Amino acid sequence: MWEALTRSSLAWLAVATAVKMLGLTLHELRLWTSLVAAGERHPVLPVVTIGYVSGLLNTLLPVRGGDLVALGLMKRELGVPVPAGVAAIGLTGFLEAAVFGVFLLGVALVGASQWEELLGTAMARQATGTLTLMTLGSVFGSVLVVMLARRLRKRQEQPTGMGPIAFLRETVTRVGEGMSAAGPLALNLTLAALQVGLVVFSFWAILPALQLEVPFSVLAICGVIGVGSFAAVVLPPSFGAGTAATSIFVLGFFGVTEPDALAYTALTWLSNTVPPLCCGLVPLVRRIGRLSPVTRDSGAQDTATPAQTG
Repeated sequence: MWEALTRSSLAWLAVATAVKMLGLTLHELRLWTSLVAAGERHPVLPVVTIGYVSGLLNTLLPVRGGDLVALGLMKRELGVPVPAGVAAIGLTGFLEAAVFGVFLLGVALVGASQWEELLGTAMARQATGTLTLMTLGSVFGSVLVVMLARRLRKRQEQPTGMGPIAFLRETVTRVGEGMSAAGPLALNLTLAALQVGLVVFSFWAILPALQLEVPFSVLAICGVIGVGSFAAVVLPPSFGAGTAATSIFVLGFFGVTEPDALAYTALTWLSNTVPPLCCGLVPLVRRIGRLSPVTRDSGAQDTATPAQTG
């Protein structure tokens, strides 16, 4: 591992870090776009800085704890109802995952022969079929959510409070509004495509940084990102353990040795941790005294708030 790190290229590492930082900013711009789609119009900069804080805390905390803080900050600073915040954060993540799924499906279809060479014909076809079903399922599920949201909006009465059922109804309604707002949705999808491309490139750039020649490199990187995203739910990216296990497991299929995979883990840890730290530290410090009441407000205050419609 240390031998691989000593021969690494700082220039490629800097490129990977800068590209990741740009992708992070696009993600926060997409959060603002999702709020607009859900009926909440607010200045761009406050939403982006809240997103930076959330991104930093998601790097440090398990189960995406930064999203809970973002909900509280949006409610406290911008007056965004929690259902609208949940809808915006969920829509941002869903569109990113959907675009990445389409990208991965495209890689699988274009490199079908490579898949078969790597996994065998049966497993390659099974993987491609699974990705296709997931993509079609996402489209079908989106249509159902939009239809359900429109139906709920027509039948919705003005409640005096917001219990669990009303909260769920309002959240689904906001998600449906977000997915049926053509302009913001198109912008969100365009930015999501750019973001996914930047993220894939930032992970790929670590390969030349370590002078690693990996066959089917884009396919390998997509595997690292896809499997790693599941590991990051339980193990925060800052821990590095999930990334290390993912890199060793996935890159091992492509002939990368364990020391080189660990070196890859170390550099991806740097390129993925430095951007949220640089972007989110100052906004976090400015809000540090408000985080305790903010997280409490996001979970409790909204239950006594009248429902708002967009």
